[in-house]
Amino acid sequence: MKGGPFKSKIAYQSIRKISSTKDIFTGYRILSARNGLELFYDSAILGSVKISPKNRREFITELKKRSPHVIIQE
Repeated sequence: MKGGPFKSKIAYQSIRKISSTKDIFTGYRILSARNGLELFYDSAILGSVKISPKNRREFITELKKRSPHVIIQE
């Protein structure tokens, strides 16, 4: 993930769940669109991180391939 000058990596096996979020304060910036995702993973400091992928559908499809155990709530 990248947000401005910040970068971080999350291991696929540590992601437990993703869900839709309409919160405009997402990740490292304010969302311009209200279609973010919240990722819940094992090593998250606050339990989760909010992201806004460029292509939401493609991101979810790829995540399902790499982490079939993840619970997806849209």
